[in-house]
Amino acid sequence: NVKQAVDDDILPDGTRICKGDFVAYSSWCMGRNKAVWGVDAEQYVPERWLVSSDVSLGTNGGSPMTINPATGRNVSPFGKFKPESQFKFNSFNAGPRLCLGMTFAQLEAMSTTCILLQRFHFKLTPEQPEPAIKGSITLPMKRELLATVSRRTDVSLHASVIDIGGDGIDLRQHEE
Repeated sequence: NVKQAVDDDILPDGTRICKGDFVAYSSWCMGRNKAVWGVDAEQYVPERWLVSSDVSLGTNGGSPMTINPATGRNVSPFGKFKPESQFKFNSFNAGPRLCLGMTFAQLEAMSTTCILLQRFHFKLTPEQPEPAIKGSITLPMKRELLATVSRRTDVSLHASVIDIGGDGIDLRQHEE
C-alpha cells in the first residue's frame, strides 16, 4: 500500500511528510505487529474480535467467559463482534476510501462460519504440518490444509446472528 502526500503533513507519531513524499505500509507487517495487536499478534486468536455482552456477570447468554492467558482479555465463544479501528485492521482500507462492501463481507464470513461449525466437525489430520504461508503478494498457504470433516450429531446448541447494530454483531447460542 503506497500513498503520495498532496500537502505537507505530520503523522500521529510526529513524523513529518512533505508534499510529494510517498508513504508505504505493509498490511502483512501491521497484522503481526505486537505494538498494535499485543503479545499474541503472530497467533491465530479469533476471540480478539469477541467481547462479552454482559461483562458484569462474567457470562454472555449462558456461556462462561474465559481468559486468554497470552493477553489477559476476557473472551466468550459467543459474544458481540467488536470490529477494530479501520486504521488498525485495514484490510478494507479506511476513512473516505473504506470498502463499501465491508459490512456485507464480514457478515457473510461470520454467517458462513456459524453454519459450517453448527453442522460439521473439522479436525486436522495427524500428519498435518504446521500451517505456513508462501511469501508472495497474495500470501497463499505453502501447503494444503489436510482435515477430516464429519457431520455433527452430538450437539443441539447453535449460534445465531441476532443483532446487527452500529456497535457490532451479536452472536448468541440457543437450543434447537
